[in-house]
Amino acid sequence: MKSLIGNYIDLLDINKLNDFGIKNDIHLNNDELEYLLNLVKNNYQDILKDETKYLNDLESHINKDDFIKIKNLVLYYKKRYKGYLF
Repeated sequence: MKSLIGNYIDLLDINKLNDFGIKNDIHLNNDELEYLLNLVKNNYQDILKDETKYLNDLESHINKDDFIKIKNLVLYYKKRYKGYLF
């Protein structure tokens, strides 16, 4: 599963990230999208192990309402796929 995630992350771009956000009622500006994309691309393996330090950092770069939605999505998907990630 981790290799599938890695392959997906390699193909992830700002437009796909924005589309996913919009589908989840998350509306980020270009700076926020760039920050989130770089964060995910450079740290996804570590995020899968412990997302808390990245969520704390993300909170200072994303507007509050969208940050809460992102945090909830991270926790939802981590719980949903927990058996496949570790």
